[in-house]
Amino acid sequence: MEFHCPECGLPIEVADLAPAQGVAVCRFCEKPYPLAACQQAVPYEQRNIVPEQVLPKGVTLAETMDGFRLTLSTRSCIAFFLVPFTIFWAGGSVGGIYGTQIKNGEFNWMMSLFGLPFLAGSIFLIGLTMMTVCGRTIVELAGGKLSIRTGALGVYRTQSAPWHDVRSCRLVEATRRGRNSYHTSFQLEFKVDGAKDLRLSAAGVERENALWLARFLAGRIQRGR
Repeated sequence: MEFHCPECGLPIEVADLAPAQGVAVCRFCEKPYPLAACQQAVPYEQRNIVPEQVLPKGVTLAETMDGFRLTLSTRSCIAFFLVPFTIFWAGGSVGGIYGTQIKNGEFNWMMSLFGLPFLAGSIFLIGLTMMTVCGRTIVELAGGKLSIRTGALGVYRTQSAPWHDVRSCRLVEATRRGRNSYHTSFQLEFKVDGAKDLRLSAAGVERENALWLARFLAGRIQRGR
């Protein structure tokens, strides 16, 4: 027996059912509903729903002949801190360790080994900085395949799966405790039949925008069933 949200029409997972209390919780609307109403609710794919015209900040949507292209910007104001810090770190550590050897025309293997952690840290910082300056995540349905590409300046990490094997999309939250605060990050998980699940990081995205993305993609998956 399937349960759907009376408000949005998207499926409700078994884990979100509470038979003892007679309610079910929709993860997309974040509201509880009576089980009887969820049993009788019209599924999303059977509704005549007009696509939302107002998109969240940093999100662009383009409809294509055989699917869609959803672009999520990963630019962040933290770039104002990361850019000078990365220049200082990479220029000071890597330049000081390896630049000195190149300038003098000498190779010091002990100094080179000592500099490897600084080199790895510099590469990580440069990648992170580029994502906060001009990075983006692209979710695209084309040619019967769902692809998720994350990167910047034409360099992307790509995940993909056949569209007919993608069963669902849901928003997952992870909370990490700091010394004096809590940090919550969001991630969209796509269940794929017979293959590894796809994951889309929504780090730095506001909760409402992350929920919008989850609702939109879950609705497209239901339309495609």
